Amino acid sequence: MPKLFIAYFLILGYITVIYLLTGPGFDDLTGLMDSKGIGPWLAFGLIFVSFDDHRYNLFKKFLIVSVIVISIFVIYNLIFNGIGLYRGQSLAQYRIYATDLVWITPFVFLMSKNNKKLRTIRVFAIFIGITSALITITRSFLLIYFLVLVFDFFHAKKKTYYVIGALAVGILFIYMLFNTESYSTSFDLLLKRGVEDSRSNQLIGFLRQLNFFDLIVGKGFDPSYYFEGQKSSGIDNQWLKLIWWAGLIPAILYFYLTAIIPFKLFIKKNQDYETRVESFILIIWTLACAGLAIYTTMSIDFFFFVICIIQGRLLYKYSMRREYR
Repeated sequence: MPKLFIAYFLILGYITVIYLLTGPGFDDLTGLMDSKGIGPWLAFGLIFVSFDDHRYNLFKKFLIVSVIVISIFVIYNLIFNGIGLYRGQSLAQYRIYATDLVWITPFVFLMSKNNKKLRTIRVFAIFIGITSALITITRSFLLIYFLVLVFDFFHAKKKTYYVIGALAVGILFIYMLFNTESYSTSFDLLLKRGVEDSRSNQLIGFLRQLNFFDLIVGKGFDPSYYFEGQKSSGIDNQWLKLIWWAGLIPAILYFYLTAIIPFKLFIKKNQDYETRVESFILIIWTLACAGLAIYTTMSIDFFFFVICIIQGRLLYKYSMRREYR
């Protein structure tokens, strides 16, 4: 337990120093709570919330309600606003829903697997999640849902029912594709994006301009590089981005808490199902930060709070079991 507190306060302290030295200062509250300020790392303190069983059970119920509420907003927008004429409109209307759902839905879907009372909500949640990913033409989100379904398939006792359910959902999707013009357009655009490489050139250009010393101490609050002749401060890899502006120390600490511990728990033989699910969610989060999902970042958005609480539950289990030490 003390190691977790030390790691957390080291990250928070290091980020605060960097912000004070290179950021706009505490007078700028927007910058202070920005993804390169201390806001996300204060939110990261939510890892300690789930150290209590009662609070964590309330959190799981809260996520079920959250999936239902967000899904209602998605359905409402579909009925009254449609999908949009082009991807920019779809992203403007649905990205916030799709991004929250891609981290809430897998948890609800997998955790409620053995609860017969939640069977309908479980299927509804994964259907709306995949639908929102298809509407926004976000291939990385669809890949995440595919990994979730593969995980669920291998943990299914009756795979025949699973296959029948998957076929039913597949038939429904095919029906929507052929009978809904806007939905079909989204799918066509998704196929085109599926073969489009939108990141390699960016990463190559970024790495060519990166100084080795920057990897150690970071470049500070507002670094930039040039991509295709234009000044840019964004990069589709959150681990590189964190190292770039904050340096190696907080990146290593966060990687240890976010990736190393969940992986150790995930590969342990005879692991209980709940811990395996939590570990799996964090492994996907680690991959997403590496570029699997470009909307994933350390932030003060709702989905980051969810990830932090799940992560805290894993850290609590890890700290309390001697066999992991």
